[in-house]
Amino acid sequence: MRHICFLVLLLLFINTNTISQTMKIMTYNVENLFDTQHDEGKNDYDFLPDSNRKWNNTRYYKKIHDVMKTITNIGGWEPPMLVGLCEIENDNVLNALTKNPPYANLNFNYIHFESLDNRGIDVALLYNSDLFSPLHSEPIMVQLDDSTFSRDILYVTGTDYLGDTLHIFQVHFPSRREGEFATISNRVTAATILKERIDTIFFNNPNAGIIIMGDFNDNPSDFSPTTILGAKPYNLAKFENNSLYNLCWDGYMYEDKDEGTYFHNGEWDCLDQIIVSGALLNGKLKIKFHKHAKIFNPTWLGKWNKKINANVPKRTYAGPHYMGGTSDHYPIFADFSETIIVDE
Repeated sequence: MRHICFLVLLLLFINTNTISQTMKIMTYNVENLFDTQHDEGKNDYDFLPDSNRKWNNTRYYKKIHDVMKTITNIGGWEPPMLVGLCEIENDNVLNALTKNPPYANLNFNYIHFESLDNRGIDVALLYNSDLFSPLHSEPIMVQLDDSTFSRDILYVTGTDYLGDTLHIFQVHFPSRREGEFATISNRVTAATILKERIDTIFFNNPNAGIIIMGDFNDNPSDFSPTTILGAKPYNLAKFENNSLYNLCWDGYMYEDKDEGTYFHNGEWDCLDQIIVSGALLNGKLKIKFHKHAKIFNPTWLGKWNKKINANVPKRTYAGPHYMGGTSDHYPIFADFSETIIVDE
């Protein structure tokens, strides 16, 4: 498929000796993507056929289809190189997403580790095997102050199709379920663990290509992304190689925006973010990210909210009530470009 895209672009720019090809990465919290079977030792009882939610194969496979429809619509002609996922249960759902027709021809493989999260929801990374080759992967455990465990941070290193080495972290920081301020220390713990690993990478290679994406359960201007991780706004004039930049934050308080990835209690939040190192913004590597990420919010992923006169994410469940939507989060994506030299 990639070769077809290349030929089409070549015909469009036949009179030039360079073309710029734009590709994507994305991250998506898919809201409790469980299969219909019980996983021993996991609290997945709300998502079984005999539960009060009546989670059955019809609903399950509809959700699988809707998630893949979203991914392919973001990718367009070319599937995204990387897709970070939050709230997936196990390998069964990842196989359903990637190995069954008609999705198998997208050439996605996946990386996933079972975490110690008591609900059984994990993070995972889908990668387009035509565009990315993993070299190493591991879960980074997140133990909280009360000795319980949150979702692991997934760490993957690999090479893209141009030969750049990338360090990828897929995160799902601890939730705000008991209140934003009552739980802030949990997210600080997760961010501190992540920052220690990032500092080690920069110490060994100040020009490292680092991508951090996922659900931070904080806004871009909040304490854990800014003060702990040190992620700066994306719209600065100069990018330092060994610094981090949040592609979802332009330096202004995100709460002043009229859109986001998550809508709760009448307010938008941008909990889902993509953060990259300066070397991926200043041309130090062969691929170069555009300065800001984008929210993917077509009308078919949402439902109309009369109070704000706008679409909000249409969730799968509201409590025990089946709503039929794909997720309570919108996905986000970031574009990157490569320059291809064409022989005349």
